[in-house]
Amino acid sequence: MVKSSILHLLVLASAAAVQAATAPTCPDGHEQEATIAGKRWKLLCNKGIRALPIEGTETAATDPAQCAERCAAYDGCAHASYVYKRKDGVMGNFCQLKENAEIFDSQGMTTWYYLGEANPTEEGEGNGVGNGDGAGDGDGAGAGGNGNGNDGDGDEEDPQNLETYTCNEHNGKRYVTGGITYELKCNTGHNGGHLRTETSTDLKACARLCAQTPECFSVDFDVSTKSCNMKKMGTETVAWSSGHTWYPTQCPATGDVETVENRKPEITSSPVKCPKDNGKIFMGSDGTWFYQQCCTDADGAVLLNYAKVSSHDECAEACVKDKACKSFMFVPDMVPTEETANCRLYKDGKFSTSRVEGAHYAFVVDPPTTEPVISEAKRCATTCPEADGQLYATPSGENYLMTCKARHGTTYLKIDHRPSFEACMSSCAAMPACQSADYEPRTKKCFYSTNTARPSISADAFVSAHSLGCAGACQGCKKNCDQLNGEALPADKPECNKNNGELVIAGGEDFRVYCGHCYRSHGSWNFAEATDLGSCAKACGEDPLCHGVNWIGDKTCSAHGAHDDAGNRPSFKPDSPRENKSSLLRNVQTSVASITVDDLLSSTEERTS
Repeated sequence: MVKSSILHLLVLASAAAVQAATAPTCPDGHEQEATIAGKRWKLLCNKGIRALPIEGTETAATDPAQCAERCAAYDGCAHASYVYKRKDGVMGNFCQLKENAEIFDSQGMTTWYYLGEANPTEEGEGNGVGNGDGAGDGDGAGAGGNGNGNDGDGDEEDPQNLETYTCNEHNGKRYVTGGITYELKCNTGHNGGHLRTETSTDLKACARLCAQTPECFSVDFDVSTKSCNMKKMGTETVAWSSGHTWYPTQCPATGDVETVENRKPEITSSPVKCPKDNGKIFMGSDGTWFYQQCCTDADGAVLLNYAKVSSHDECAEACVKDKACKSFMFVPDMVPTEETANCRLYKDGKFSTSRVEGAHYAFVVDPPTTEPVISEAKRCATTCPEADGQLYATPSGENYLMTCKARHGTTYLKIDHRPSFEACMSSCAAMPACQSADYEPRTKKCFYSTNTARPSISADAFVSAHSLGCAGACQGCKKNCDQLNGEALPADKPECNKNNGELVIAGGEDFRVYCGHCYRSHGSWNFAEATDLGSCAKACGEDPLCHGVNWIGDKTCSAHGAHDDAGNRPSFKPDSPRENKSSLLRNVQTSVASITVDDLLSSTEERTS
């Protein structure tokens, strides 16, 4: 194979786009052959290569065919795999270039298996050329907009937008247009993925052009030529002296990242959008309220289920429909497939500090409140408005709930005149068949009926009541006296016996709980800050050296690496139940997608590999 650098691999990906577009895809294309970048390949769906990625070759990608292109151009690469996973806290699709090794089953992974060189006649003629983005010296100075008009989508200019943007003064600043938040990256450009070029006067106009173009993901502004080079999704950025880049972001700005829950959050409505709705609350279809955290995943939450959805709202609705769900995580840029899902439902929910770019997290929160409206009701009153919502105990011992400005309007048992509403209710209570009474003070008429529900007809001239039964009728029941001294339920958190064998998501990583099991090695260390199973998992997830932890005696979090200094792996086996131990195993099998319909690993050997 041709020797090349990683940068050359990325540029080559766009050059072979014509061939990649016709390549078979999973699941229908399983075991089909294709010619890509002058090589013959076989597509293997839900298969992986049992080898670590060649060092430095694991890079972002937008489709599996790009992986074959990169493998074809890299000396030493035998096969290429395409996987959805977390890398450096970021969730996305990645190519893994592999040396020759055995094939194994792996849900959610796509592999291009190298067969040999292609016959020259099999390859098409011409595949396009580069876009010339890297040409020109440039002076690194950006041009600013004039701040006039709107943001390009018919809405008013976002109040946080700057009037003008210049580099390097405004490097890292944000511009919102067309509902998209772009971040300015000065002296930066893309190394491929060209969509098209448009002339432009300044940086802001360039961003607006991209926002108005559905296929445009990000855009380079060439200072010397005053042109906008629009880019497709999935292209990496590199240093570039001729201009600057607008790159979309769904994460809150560094200064806006919350470290504690906002106790007085703003309310937003559907559709929820990041980053503008970060730290706000929204209501689900059944009245459940959620707290939104952008670019975040759960801290120590037990996995409940997966869902395949098309929007953040659908993921929220999936959580609403499952009464065991208390939080969820949605990946907006991931298209679900037969093997993968883009929505995770969790059994627990709380404020999280685990930052995960590309994922958005929301947890159930207390509903918002408003200032109370002081009721005009008065105890023992039988005239409106003071009687509204009050109980009246009749001489016969029957209780009536009174409602002002309403009537039942059901077929009447009889109608007569009574001097007061109180007398009307007492008269109804004296008749065994009567369950409700409507009273009209103007005429002093009492309308008797059999309705046992609240009155449903609005009528300012009436006051009504319906029976709630006799006082003392439940005297023989226990009346829940056993609940008077009951303890409050503990806060939701992972527990060993309750969650044995389940996935716990913490610190941006997936862990599986094994009760009564234990890691043993010669290189362990403790996380003193851990106070429970969830925080123990989080501490391990945030430490790149930690492979798994033991939670011992509800007080000790003992961490173990993937191997000791001598290369020996830790042992993992059942332990004495008297020790009160549980183990958390990091899901480090990179061939398994981070979000899959079924990501259970088949053996301890695979879990620790």
